[in-house]
Amino acid sequence: MRKILLFVVMTMCCATVIFAQQNAKAKEIMDKTAANVKQSGGISAVFSGTQNGTIQLKGEMFHLISGGIESWFDGKTQWSYVEENEEVNISNPDPEDLQNINPYALLSFYEKGYHYRYGGTKTRNGVSGYEIVLTPQIPGNIQMLTLFISKDYLPLYIKIESKSQEPQIISIDSYQLHQSFSDSNFKYDSKKYPKAEIIDLR
Repeated sequence: MRKILLFVVMTMCCATVIFAQQNAKAKEIMDKTAANVKQSGGISAVFSGTQNGTIQLKGEMFHLISGGIESWFDGKTQWSYVEENEEVNISNPDPEDLQNINPYALLSFYEKGYHYRYGGTKTRNGVSGYEIVLTPQIPGNIQMLTLFISKDYLPLYIKIESKSQEPQIISIDSYQLHQSFSDSNFKYDSKKYPKAEIIDLR
């Protein structure tokens, strides 16, 4: 009985050490990815998957075009122009809202908002990289995110699993780094959409 108990305790201890090592590896990769994205200045990317589109990033700001919706976020306020209805929704999104719109936002607060696990070295579309699995520390709509990060520390694939909808897949088809974007690029310009109805949800 003592031998069995000792075996169970040793197995649990080994599992804890391995899990801690995986966490350390995951944190190292996420830290390097976040730093790389930040140091790349303005970033432009083309993506496909559940929806196709383009995104421009500068720090926490973004300009996203996808699925008939054009969104701007200046670090505080978000404007979303729905082409079909010719309306603009204005809001001050919280971190989880931002992740549903701009998954790159998780690079700003993954340390505080998620548990992370290293999933090993994987190959996707002929590219070798790292898999990282994130689960929220506080339960919410998002249940899990799976990231595939290239060996030069850029996210190439993001899978978002949530309670309210089918998994969302984002595959990055191309990147342009070190782009020069004005801050005004991340704000809604009402002059370009004179007929749009404004809906302020703040």
